[in-house]
Amino acid sequence: MKKTIISIFVLLFTITLVNAQGGDNTVVAKGQEAELAYNNGLQSFSANDYEQAITDFSEAIKLNSQFEKAYYNRGSVRMEMKDYVGAITDFDKAIEINPSMKNAFFSRGYAKINLQKYNEAILDFTTAVEHGYTEANVYYYEGVAQFQMGEYETAEAKFTKAIEINDKYVYAYNDRGSARRKLRKNDDALSDYNKAIELDNSLAFIFNNRGSLKRQMEDYEGAVKDYDEAINLDAEYKIAYNNRGRAKFKLEDYENAIIDFEKTIELDKTYAYALNNLGTAKMKLEDYKGAITAFDEAINIDKEYGFAYVNRGSAKEMLRDFGGACKDWKRGVELGVKSAEAYLESCD
Repeated sequence: MKKTIISIFVLLFTITLVNAQGGDNTVVAKGQEAELAYNNGLQSFSANDYEQAITDFSEAIKLNSQFEKAYYNRGSVRMEMKDYVGAITDFDKAIEINPSMKNAFFSRGYAKINLQKYNEAILDFTTAVEHGYTEANVYYYEGVAQFQMGEYETAEAKFTKAIEINDKYVYAYNDRGSARRKLRKNDDALSDYNKAIELDNSLAFIFNNRGSLKRQMEDYEGAVKDYDEAINLDAEYKIAYNNRGRAKFKLEDYENAIIDFEKTIELDKTYAYALNNLGTAKMKLEDYKGAITAFDEAINIDKEYGFAYVNRGSAKEMLRDFGGACKDWKRGVELGVKSAEAYLESCD
């Protein structure tokens, strides 16, 4: 199956614009046209008029090609517009003009995280710290990058550093909990999720994450309760529906698991993982034709979803379609599903 990254953290970036020196927004001395355009950009951004802010900062740059703060702020607006490539170009220019501009290194690192350039992002965060950027978020986002690279111990340490600076950092507690969950430090992870919820009980994804930890700890009833809470907070939280279905499956509540998987698919018809889960639940109820339909849909979405092939083969076997079963198991082996090798032995 193609790897799909489902973030267990939330990237929150607060745009920090840099004020121009001097700075009366209405009285402009002769020769300060660039500053006027720059200040207009600040006002446009404050009014959430991002296109105009881009125009204003661009005008400031046209009038003063060495105006590093205009480059930085234009990059920050582009970040808000999710134009990360354009933002990086502006941060590059700001850094070229002012090689010690710590905010530009930090912001460029954040943009690179969004482009999945994690190693480059870490270098930028490290440089930002070297230039005196010591706010908690630089360690938090470095932890995010480390987590995405699978460096869970390093990520845990970075999130801890962020918490040492700001002991009310909800997202750092959540994400450290997720790093610890990956490291099987279940009790510590639970403590982190509990703390995050204590600080803010309105965030659905933290309840979802704690539910997944409880499922890992085989506390399936506790997991269902957390997924319930996540869904109460966000009625369209497809991941929570899918996860609740998985917990109910473990409790052998297959009918209600199917309801959750179907709700997930209703919210996202391309969610191949939920379709595979739906198929496995239907197999438990001996609805093999329905299961095959679900596996078919999963495979149509992701042609390399090895487990869906293996599961479809098992459903076909139950319907005495041995040729079709063997063909699916063979495909599962080709896609690297080790468990399919045992099934395929019966086809010799």
